[in-house]
Amino acid sequence: MASPSNRFVPKPFRAGIRRRLFLLALSLTLPIALISLVRAVERWRSEQELLAERSLATARRAAQLFDADVNAVHTILASVSRLLRIEDPPERNDSLLRHVFDETSINLTNVFITDTLGDIHGSLRRAAMGPALPNMANTEPFQEVMRTRRYAVGRARRSVVLADTGWVLPLTMPILSENSARPLGIAGASIAVDSLAAIRLVRDLPEGSVLTVLTSGGDVLLRSAELDTWLKQSPGDSSMMALDFAHPDAVQEVKSLDGTNRLVAHAPLASTDGLLYIGIPVSATLEVARRQFLLDLFIGLMGTLVFIGFALFTARRITDPLLALSEVAGDLAAGDRDRRANVRSGDEIEALAHSLNRLADTVSDRERALEASEARYRHLFSTSPLPMLTWRLTDGRIEQANDAAGVFVGASEVGADTRVLDLIVEDERDAFAELPLPDVASTMRAGTWTLRDRWGGRRQVELFVGAIEREHETVAVGIMIDVTERRRAEAELEQSREQLRQAQKLEALGAFAGGIAHDFNNYLSAIATNAELLRDELPLLSSHRLEASEILGAAQRASALTRQILVFSRRQVVHDERLDVNSAIHALRRLLSRLVGEQIEVRITVAPDAPRVMFDHGRLEQVLMNLAANARDAMPAGGCLTISTERTTAGDLRLRVSDSGAGIPPEVLPRVFEPFYTTKTRERGTGLGLAMVYSIVTAARGEIVVTSDVGQGTEIVITFPGIADVETPHEVNPVASDPSGGTEHILLVEDDGAVRKATTSLLTRAGYRVTAADSAFAAWELLEAMPEPPDMVLSDVVMPQVSGPEFAARVAVQYPTIPVLFMSGYADDDAVMQGIASNSLHFVAKPFSAGQLLGAVRRLLDEVRSA
Repeated sequence: MASPSNRFVPKPFRAGIRRRLFLLALSLTLPIALISLVRAVERWRSEQELLAERSLATARRAAQLFDADVNAVHTILASVSRLLRIEDPPERNDSLLRHVFDETSINLTNVFITDTLGDIHGSLRRAAMGPALPNMANTEPFQEVMRTRRYAVGRARRSVVLADTGWVLPLTMPILSENSARPLGIAGASIAVDSLAAIRLVRDLPEGSVLTVLTSGGDVLLRSAELDTWLKQSPGDSSMMALDFAHPDAVQEVKSLDGTNRLVAHAPLASTDGLLYIGIPVSATLEVARRQFLLDLFIGLMGTLVFIGFALFTARRITDPLLALSEVAGDLAAGDRDRRANVRSGDEIEALAHSLNRLADTVSDRERALEASEARYRHLFSTSPLPMLTWRLTDGRIEQANDAAGVFVGASEVGADTRVLDLIVEDERDAFAELPLPDVASTMRAGTWTLRDRWGGRRQVELFVGAIEREHETVAVGIMIDVTERRRAEAELEQSREQLRQAQKLEALGAFAGGIAHDFNNYLSAIATNAELLRDELPLLSSHRLEASEILGAAQRASALTRQILVFSRRQVVHDERLDVNSAIHALRRLLSRLVGEQIEVRITVAPDAPRVMFDHGRLEQVLMNLAANARDAMPAGGCLTISTERTTAGDLRLRVSDSGAGIPPEVLPRVFEPFYTTKTRERGTGLGLAMVYSIVTAARGEIVVTSDVGQGTEIVITFPGIADVETPHEVNPVASDPSGGTEHILLVEDDGAVRKATTSLLTRAGYRVTAADSAFAAWELLEAMPEPPDMVLSDVVMPQVSGPEFAARVAVQYPTIPVLFMSGYADDDAVMQGIASNSLHFVAKPFSAGQLLGAVRRLLDEVRSA
């Protein structure tokens, strides 16, 4: 049933009042606001047009003044070039210049002539310039005139003759031979910037106004302020200046480099090829227009507020009758059934009063309305999609159950003889019996309970309980929400979070292990290189040569250990090669034995005819170590781990890894390759081992199959595509090869001092010329200082601040013909690892032997030479 408060004002009447008030306020305020806005915009536009015209006129006047000064100096220099002779003694020329310009009113700071070598042969201010006159050959004005043989206006500069070293504008013209137009020298003059008429004009403009003269190339020739800063800038743009030439009447607002917004006008200069710009601060030019604009807005706002106040006053006269009706409705709601409304307004309010009176007359129909309400409740109860029950609190017997409850727990389970406790599983019934019930006027969440559905399955439901007060007893009403799937999803989410935490731990540990391997590889590189150099210096039968060989062998064994650390960190350098799997398995036997423990026997059976595969050695070690770790966990009491190889009829390589462990249950076997799936405890596994193996094998175009019987062990069969068993000199003995050196120039970039020194010695002994640098920054400085670029760059991959690949990218831009050879035992850049794997980057792994490094250097140099 609708409450009385919802029926006080019918919708048509409420809409009529609302429309009337809205139209009244709108009709009073909208015209005033529009008039104020149009007036402000028109005044603002008029002021802008007037200011633009004034700015343009100022720019043109300044251009005329500047051209007049430049042309006057041109006339003077033309006279000087005819008056003076370069071959005359400088003292005579000085005297003539003083005689001529001491009686003139032109404010020139100096006038001089030079020969074609830049030596001064006459100067108006020789005494101020000192006994040693400067040579003008390296100055910009001298070079410009000698190049163009035309009168030129130079860039403003500091004066060398003025006491305060003020700014002057240099102007120069060539002195040409009368017969051959050959330049005999130049005549030059400088005029103080502050004495220019255009500069004086800017001084009379508002504070912050500036004058700028730009050349046709966009460079600053002259500026009225901050010349020290602006002469170093090139704010102009040839395309933009061409646009300015095409639109001489354009005036625009520009934000200058100093952050000031200025109204800028420009004018072309007849004396040069550039433009003259006048910039006046917007704050000074538009202040009056801005104040008038704000005044117009203020007047419009005040008018709007006045009319809104009038509209509110009118609205109150309309709403007073409504308040009277509200008081009548309140009395009726309080029980005064005789109260009636007496409103005579002749509009919707009077109609509302009549409706309220009719409402009072219908109070007697309340009982019928209550019966209708109860019928609606029954309908909602029976048709609700959520299971609902009512039960007596005295004995817990179920009185009613809707259709959804019958479907959920079964119609036979919610009969008249069924107690609500019978629906709860037995181990939760005692706790449910102690459940406190809410008050009659409230509903409470009664927790989550486990029920048996009609198929006998266990379902978790959230129970909400309310109470209904009857004449002699209280009945509980319960609503059940099935949360079984939600709880299962929450559990799976928590499992995923735990898997993410395990992966993050593994990644952190791998990064730590990779960092250790990187530093250790640097130490091993220095040890191995120096040991090999020492061995080669000793006689063949010397005992010290054998000791040096022992040092070299120990370094090579330590290198194998660091390769295992990089396998764990998954940051080893991946480089596919023609791999002999049999030899790799035998080399890994000792490490596998330590991994599985003494209680597990490791058996290796390899086929002599097993083909080679194109695969990375480190990846193979990673696969075998993961499979061995899984086999160890499957044989806690000991057993046998067997690794064998064989050749298939198709010429492929088949690798078998089997154990005598507990085996894998059939329901678990299809999921063994899923990431993070594991049957081990959190301390024993992360679920990434077999997933990693599957990823590595499939990436190499291989196949992997797992078979297992519970109690009989597990066998994993991996098949790799075989390759033709054709050996090349590089494959037969890559370490022992000792290619000849060369005389090329090599730039070595290595941050580790010991490795840098050893590598320099090795390359120098082979005949190469080596320039070494300890960082990319130092290498770049050396490279720019070289008269000829080096023949090759040999760079470490992992270096502080700027890595080897970043340095190589910069070299490729500036020196595209210089090849780069990388060296490292650890790569933390995925792009570098992919480049090495695809042979698009030249690379030699640390620690390397002398033959490996010299061979890689020679091959790269030969490739570049033959390209």
